[in-house]
Amino acid sequence: MKQAEGRSAQAVLRPQVTAGNCSPPRVISLAGLCSGFRIAIADASIVPIGDPNIAVGKISSQSSTYEEKGESRKAIDGSFANSYDNGDCTLTKEDFEPWWMVDLISAFKISAVLITNRGDCCESRIKGAEILIGDLPAKGGTMNPRCATINSMGLGETISFNCAGMQGQYVTITIPGRKEFLSLCEVQVLAHPWLHVVHDGGRSPVRDSGTDLGLQGRTLNFPKEPKSGFVVISPMQPLNLIEFTLCMRVTVEYVDDGKIILFSYRSQSDELRILRETKGQFALHMGGQSVMFALPDLSTLGSHLCVTWESKFGLTAFWMNGRRGVRKVHNVGHILQPGGTTVLGQDQDAEMSVPEQQKCRFVGEIADLYMWDYVLKTRDIEAVFQVHQFPSGNIFDWKILSYKIIGNVMVLPKDNDSEEYGD
Repeated sequence: MKQAEGRSAQAVLRPQVTAGNCSPPRVISLAGLCSGFRIAIADASIVPIGDPNIAVGKISSQSSTYEEKGESRKAIDGSFANSYDNGDCTLTKEDFEPWWMVDLISAFKISAVLITNRGDCCESRIKGAEILIGDLPAKGGTMNPRCATINSMGLGETISFNCAGMQGQYVTITIPGRKEFLSLCEVQVLAHPWLHVVHDGGRSPVRDSGTDLGLQGRTLNFPKEPKSGFVVISPMQPLNLIEFTLCMRVTVEYVDDGKIILFSYRSQSDELRILRETKGQFALHMGGQSVMFALPDLSTLGSHLCVTWESKFGLTAFWMNGRRGVRKVHNVGHILQPGGTTVLGQDQDAEMSVPEQQKCRFVGEIADLYMWDYVLKTRDIEAVFQVHQFPSGNIFDWKILSYKIIGNVMVLPKDNDSEEYGD
């Protein structure tokens, strides 16, 4: 069996007959497969059970189209047929970093992505391709977090990649770092919609376990450079919120009068941005409105910051090192809108037309970022600051965070005696 690099290669399917002669196999068990398909299970314990293919008939696009019969929709027609000459597959031009993307219309929790390689030639073209999942459609979704990397695939081979419940509206296949033709004969996305989680008195919400190691015990280091990088992080559920708590540890390289972006979420119709505006002044920007708070300033030795907000009464508070400042009323009745992108290290207001020296960036280290879709109790916020036992984040959880680094950002161990020095 060809092995695929990534979270896990779940299964390889090799059709021995024309796929159109029977229903496409579902990667749920050995039973029920039509005659002519042979399936090898890499690890039966991780084969997704019950998730349907939700990609058929959705909106697809690609970086370019070589000719009409290679259009992007060919990869989501539900057929495992794999001859480009017969019109079964997509095909881009020889682009630099070509991509193919499907818009699932809304956010889903994705257990696996199945890819069928071209069967009539050129099987090695797909080597090194990446599967990306997230909520950012710009640049064909190529800024979203990665589910897996394809090491190799045979002619007409179908491989299932375990994405371990990554959340997103967009699934992208791209070949980074080189000029290449990208051809896909089928892309299946096995997923289910997000379910609303009910919280009882601030108890720990239920979430899937064992997704990945995230950034536990590590920090993101943003150096001071003319064109420094940023990090796109993927939430575990859409940010469709009537209340929230957000906590993070920040260590800044220097403290002056300039703005420092701490957290930046932006959708087409909404935003949630947290900034240190100037010395001792912090701001929450949400839904086109802003509110300012006076707090002890950030420190070059590290600070722990939390923000809470709820829609019913608009009560908003900033917490610095486990202690709450004065509460204010902000954006009563607002509902934060989903479908956006969350970025650390750079404000998403930083448009291309803005000179580099005027862009709002973060220089320093960020760690222990957690977000909940409810307001934590005081004792829980204090526990988060003191690194005692506290509820797992159900929107962002540093320990299992899915992220994608763009540009020069380093992943470093928190402790100097650690032997781990990044990814």
